[in-house]
Amino acid sequence: MWEYLALFITGFLVSALGTVVGFGGGVFMVPILTLIFHVPIQLAIGCVILALFPAAMISTFHNVRRGLIDFVVGILLEIPTVIGTVLGALLTSYLPTWQLEILFSVMVVFSGVAMLRRNRDGTPSQFSLFKKVTVIPPRLVRQTANGTYELSGITVTLFGMISGIIAGLFGIGGGFIKGPLMVLGFGMPARVAAPTALFMIVMTSAVGSVSHYYLGHIQWKMGLFLMFAFALGSVFGNRWAGAISEKNLVKLIAWGLIAAGITMAVFTGSQANL
Repeated sequence: MWEYLALFITGFLVSALGTVVGFGGGVFMVPILTLIFHVPIQLAIGCVILALFPAAMISTFHNVRRGLIDFVVGILLEIPTVIGTVLGALLTSYLPTWQLEILFSVMVVFSGVAMLRRNRDGTPSQFSLFKKVTVIPPRLVRQTANGTYELSGITVTLFGMISGIIAGLFGIGGGFIKGPLMVLGFGMPARVAAPTALFMIVMTSAVGSVSHYYLGHIQWKMGLFLMFAFALGSVFGNRWAGAISEKNLVKLIAWGLIAAGITMAVFTGSQANL
């Protein structure tokens, strides 16, 4: 009973934070289940992906009413992501996965630190290199109530492929990659990027849940318990998100990146020593 209570509280908090920053929470919950609750990695991934679906649906429902989701960017980004995921899965047989994951963890932490510094100095979050790339045609200018930003076919394809390859190569969800990429790469306001990333998690978690069900990677008692915890966390997170300013949201996303990078490094190191 105490173990399930701890699992519920953890799932609730992870989901609430993941809802606010647009990560979903899978990048934190899978290592927690594996390292702390000693759940086999396949079952941990399957149950977390199952729990992400209703939480992402709740967030999407709230964010549609608020007009915060850019469906065009979300769908355009999801297409190369799917292709990248397949490619990343194929590359696992040829590349040293755990060494690459440590390197990627360092890059994630660096991106979070850079985002924090730029936010503190008042510098635009979008990296200047990415801003230069967005002028290459074909270009798409998005004008929303929350701001104007540009993207090009090259950036959409590149970022989508990168997030997909990482998801397929390392066996992690791409939610925590897409939100920051949209902020740093497209110059999208964080208030739009986080909800758009959660909308994309609806699609990926739905496909992932069916896949892991057929692979036998879902333990239903734990999976349904996590679904309830994540759903409640999503409700709370959506209420919290509405009260956060753009600047503080960027700060939260940056700290989320740093935490995700450290979590990945610790998790990868523990798996490599097994």
